[in-house]
Amino acid sequence: MEQRTKRKIFVYLPWVLILVVLGAVTLYGYYGESYNPFETKFIKVDLLSTMRSHLLKAIEAEKNAVLAITDEASEDFAAQARHAADDVESSRKEIESIIHQEKFPRETEMINEFNSCWSQYRKLDETILDLAIRNTNIKAQKVSTTQCAQEIERFEESLNRLIHQNTHGSQCNEVVMLSYEALTASLKIFALHKTHIEEAYDQEMDKIEQSIKSYDESARKALGSLRSIAGPSENEALKNAETAYERFMNLTGEVLKLSRMNTNIKSADLSLGKIRLISSQCQEILANLQKTVQAQGDYSLPRLKKRD
Repeated sequence: MEQRTKRKIFVYLPWVLILVVLGAVTLYGYYGESYNPFETKFIKVDLLSTMRSHLLKAIEAEKNAVLAITDEASEDFAAQARHAADDVESSRKEIESIIHQEKFPRETEMINEFNSCWSQYRKLDETILDLAIRNTNIKAQKVSTTQCAQEIERFEESLNRLIHQNTHGSQCNEVVMLSYEALTASLKIFALHKTHIEEAYDQEMDKIEQSIKSYDESARKALGSLRSIAGPSENEALKNAETAYERFMNLTGEVLKLSRMNTNIKSADLSLGKIRLISSQCQEILANLQKTVQAQGDYSLPRLKKRD
């Protein structure tokens, strides 16, 4: 039995060697002296591994840029994401050149598929990073909770002084009531800042801004009535209240403007939605292409089975 197997090997071996030599000659004539299919295979596998690694880094850095709460952190992570994406692009160009030179149909098809997916990813990624580094929702929140809060406090203090100056006057109740109306309206506007900043849809923002406008009219009406009944001794307190309220409403306009841009919410929606699907597709294509490359050019001889 062993002798029969050996005879088969000796019979087929010359033909196998001839085929290998002919294949080598063909490759040499087609690609030139510098082409080594085994070396090229390893180069492609290495490039694909590098692309997959840098793509993961780009995805992670992009998410961190979206989640960062300061401009400095967002810009740093955005720079990391762009750098990693540039590394993917560099390797992509290199492996594309090799694949187009070799002209293996399946690999050509898959690199073209990746190119399409990668183009979508880069455009959307740049949009997300541009939105993330602007941080308009976070900036709006900061203005609201610091500067606006300070002006509301000054407004309340001025109205309290106005009330205390009228505790014994005939118009005491009217001053208290109007001051309360003005302060209540301003506090309702202040409370709507948070709702506006967190809102994702323009139509809902329109409704919130209409409410703010209505409360603003109430506050200004109450302040106008206070101005008509305030005596000379109360003018300073009322003037300070009006100044604080004007500053508060100017800052409210800034809060609404920043909130309207909605860059943090938009970038978060894109990061958790569309780009996640595209990046997963890109990763899957690269993984499948790497498997295809690794299977390409498997020149190992089949083993002869032993017969019982």
